[in-house]
Amino acid sequence: MRTSLFYRLMGAFAVIIVVGVLVVSLIANQTTATEFQQFMFRGQMVRAQDLTGELAAYYRAAGNWEGAKTILRGTSSGMTIGGMMGGDGLWLADANGIIVASADESRIGQTITASERADSVPIQVDGQLVGILVPGRQMMGGMTDAAAQDFLAQVNRSIWIAGLVAAAIALGLGFILFRQITAPLNALASASDKIAAGDLSARAPERGNDEITRVARSFNTMADHLARSETARRNMLADVAHELRTPIGVIQSHLEAMMDGIFPTDSEQLASLHDETIFLSRLVGDLRELALADAGQLTLTRERTDLGVLIERTVAAFQPQANARQITLTTLLAENFPFVNLDTQRIEQVLHNLVSNALRYTPPHGSVSVKLVRAENLVRVEVRDTGTGISPDELPHVFERFWRGDKSRSRAHGGTGLGLAIAKQWVEQHGGTIGVESELGKGAMFWFTLPER
Repeated sequence: MRTSLFYRLMGAFAVIIVVGVLVVSLIANQTTATEFQQFMFRGQMVRAQDLTGELAAYYRAAGNWEGAKTILRGTSSGMTIGGMMGGDGLWLADANGIIVASADESRIGQTITASERADSVPIQVDGQLVGILVPGRQMMGGMTDAAAQDFLAQVNRSIWIAGLVAAAIALGLGFILFRQITAPLNALASASDKIAAGDLSARAPERGNDEITRVARSFNTMADHLARSETARRNMLADVAHELRTPIGVIQSHLEAMMDGIFPTDSEQLASLHDETIFLSRLVGDLRELALADAGQLTLTRERTDLGVLIERTVAAFQPQANARQITLTTLLAENFPFVNLDTQRIEQVLHNLVSNALRYTPPHGSVSVKLVRAENLVRVEVRDTGTGISPDELPHVFERFWRGDKSRSRAHGGTGLGLAIAKQWVEQHGGTIGVESELGKGAMFWFTLPER
């Protein structure tokens, strides 16, 4: 529980809030105290400016500073803070900086310091400096008034209370926000645990369009692929068992019949068994190639090849079969076609599978054509027939393993149901694509493309 993402986020957020509140409150307290002191000082300086006017009038009338202490004594109590005088009251110095009067008779005859002169207020009569009013340190920076201190304490208390309220609100909002973040993550983790346990039907909820939802969507897509792969694997195992059982059953029954004397051990029976072993060998070879494709271990031996010559050679090999079935087998090749970098053996196998498939489902007096064209930086091979065609429901499954267009005649025609799946693997290994276009009753056209280089 302590290591959960929610509690770690809340802990980090709480630390940030506490640090933020402390820093803001301390800065606000310090700033408030400083500004308040400056405010009080400016008020005192305004009083001092008023006093200089009164002192200037006194000097204009008397011509000297004798008796000026009466003015200072009468006004200093109102200018100092908290009535504190002592050595921190008001002093009046002459033009030379020598103190000539004060409310408490202190520092008479002393010379004011440079810092005091900097903070002093000059007294002028007819444009001539006649004196200097020096406020004490208590007036300049100190704040000893109990009411002022109480005011600052209340301000500081209000700042801390506001900070705590803001922290509580932020924590509440953070709790809601982090719950919204961690809840879908928990659901995603739960779904992944179910997938790991073998329940491929588990899915993560998809709400909204944020990053977590996109992760959940990707997870569900992955789960769909896993489910389809698992279904395909189970179907393939069932199909392999079914495909192997038939020839093995035929071989076993024929051998038992010959051993029991029911079938004669002659060349006809042996030829039948030989055909079954050829089918088994071809099926095992096809399964091996598909297993290598699934493991990513298909290897290509590329060389610059005249694809037109390769097509003509493949068509020539099937010509006797086409003639025997009275099917017209032709080629249509583009002229001056460039050489293509490909694995000759594998692409010839693709052509073999496509042409044999077209002949298998084309009735007598029909036609099969092989066309080679260029399309931008690709070469395109089309194998078109006038056979029975493929229904729209079956088109998406044409390149699946053990799929057969005519299940009732597939064994009679000798197909393993893996030829198109193998062709797809080899074309894609070359960086190309393969597809089919068909309409029921109007034949089919299988095509594949390869990059020129």
